[in-house]
Amino acid sequence: MKKIDVIYKYLIFSFFAAFFIILFAVFDNSKLSNLDFNDKLLVGFLFIICCIFGISLTFYPGWYKRIIIKDIKSDKIKISNDKIKRKGHHPDCVRFYNHTIKFKNNTFCAGCFGLAIGFFISISLMILYLFFINNFSKTFFYILLTIGFIIILILYLEIVINKRNKTVHIALNVFFVLSFFMITVSIFEITNKISYALISILLSFLWLDTRIQLSNRKHRLICANCDKSCKMY
Repeated sequence: MKKIDVIYKYLIFSFFAAFFIILFAVFDNSKLSNLDFNDKLLVGFLFIICCIFGISLTFYPGWYKRIIIKDIKSDKIKISNDKIKRKGHHPDCVRFYNHTIKFKNNTFCAGCFGLAIGFFISISLMILYLFFINNFSKTFFYILLTIGFIIILILYLEIVINKRNKTVHIALNVFFVLSFFMITVSIFEITNKISYALISILLSFLWLDTRIQLSNRKHRLICANCDKSCKMY
């Protein structure tokens, strides 16, 4: 199966996932205004656990695979005599300089840095939502749901464009994670059904994985258009 076919499938599944969440919000909305606090706690707890898992992946990608499959090997990388190393999850190559940021002597992946910030902020917002935020109108959550999906769309478009601004890329990745919070809380408040909130949390992994697939495709294109022989992707 070609890589490009896989990416199209991810995008199709992501689109239909968003479509069904919107259908739930439109046709299965609840007239009740008060949510069961225990349900809110469960949704909040699972969302925060997923955020913590996401934070761990931004710093240590694939760590869980090495635990589940102990003999798993890291991605096979063709390295030339130049011995190019990875810094911030990316090759230490001029073509990938706009994909990384530096703090003193440390190099970080710009996208992962933004995601990590987004996860931390989302945890804080979820805690505020659980204990301090109440009595917003359904209209507010419909708007929030719409904004969440718009952010996901913009992030996907930003990944595939040729030119990239580091600051914009970091900011969009921050808001990308915040969109998961927006969508989960909104569908929960609109429908008053914990099942839809849990489905939204699960679908967040699909939207995140789609972002990763798009990013990997961009990396392969960069390497394919390079005249060097290292071909890190």
